[in-house]
Amino acid sequence: MNRKATLLASLAAGASAFSLAPAFAADPVRLEVSGKASAAGGVSDGEARADADAEITVKGSTVLKSGLELGAVVEGRLDGQQPNQIYAGGRYSSMLIGGPRGIAPLTSDAYLQGAYAYARGGFGQVIVGRDHGVGRTFAVTAPTIFQSVNVNDWRTDLSGLNDVHTVNDFSGYSTKLTYMPPANFLGGALGGLQLGVSYSPSLAHCGEDLCSPEDRLMIAPNGQLLGDASRWDDVVEAAMYYQKKVGGRDGLLLGVGASYVSASEDALVPSAVYDDYRAYALGLNLGFRGLTVGGSVKTTNSGLANLDEDGYLAFDAGITFKTGEEKGDWGVMLGYGQSEANVAAPPNPVSPTVFRDTQTAQAGVTYFVGRGITVGAAAQYVESTKPATAGGLEEAATVVIESSIKF
Repeated sequence: MNRKATLLASLAAGASAFSLAPAFAADPVRLEVSGKASAAGGVSDGEARADADAEITVKGSTVLKSGLELGAVVEGRLDGQQPNQIYAGGRYSSMLIGGPRGIAPLTSDAYLQGAYAYARGGFGQVIVGRDHGVGRTFAVTAPTIFQSVNVNDWRTDLSGLNDVHTVNDFSGYSTKLTYMPPANFLGGALGGLQLGVSYSPSLAHCGEDLCSPEDRLMIAPNGQLLGDASRWDDVVEAAMYYQKKVGGRDGLLLGVGASYVSASEDALVPSAVYDDYRAYALGLNLGFRGLTVGGSVKTTNSGLANLDEDGYLAFDAGITFKTGEEKGDWGVMLGYGQSEANVAAPPNPVSPTVFRDTQTAQAGVTYFVGRGITVGAAAQYVESTKPATAGGLEEAATVVIESSIKF
């Protein structure tokens, strides 16, 4: 960890200790525990498969006499499908060069995902520590009724082929500083606008096999682009979210999210492969009573040299309808996602350009068993294409049942 990362970590520890000091508080320390979990099982391409995912968050906060709220948050996660590093573009068609998933042995499915301190007041909110950035905080994607089984930003992918990812979360849960002005601080027509910026001094480099290619990873004919020398510093995220009710109380609800992420390449040895990272994302949702439609798009150069922003391009679109979110209510959905990854490869008479194109379609239904508890079933089809010399077309049809809970 370099000096900038050490400084931010020290600030987080100091702020955390201060936030839990009742001697300065008008109110006693308040503890809150929340979480969510999902279990999915089904058949994909004729094989029985299953996956589970869980998160738990413990928050301690207090309010000073001045009205300033101080707090600290610790997040734990259990997930066998989450990689040790976040993917820069998609799952299999781009590089594992993003921030870390959390703190744990590389072979462990349970890990400390986040640990940060925050201060919230009239000035807005400041967050210091291991947390996701504003690119994820304000992300808007196609609507879904499922917690883990999605065409985009999935937590469970029984097919093992889905490559669609439009959330701008390159920095992962690296140590960072985030600032968000007060919500609705502009008032008037822009009263629903929220803004935020995040800064990560450094992402973990690819040593200790953190960036080892997974099965089907397609980035170069020889598969040698990743190495201990790759690292990105000074990760800057800027994002916004705007929400507006059009047409009165029962009118149309508009939600728009946009973000930009950049990072400076800092390879330990000179390389013609890597370059500064850039990514843009935009999402839109429209809601009317129980009906929601929307989608999102992301484009990035994946931190590779000689690529413009469409080195990786992905989008999703979907529609959902919910009768409500109480016991006995139902939800239905249709979703589609597509990604295209094109990487300039070394001269190769067989495959001068490396690519991986993926399409994912999903239909599903959910039933609300009780408060926070949902069960559902979905059918998903994934088609993924890469050069014939690397395996050509892969496809899988999946039927899955998901049960989930939030508390």
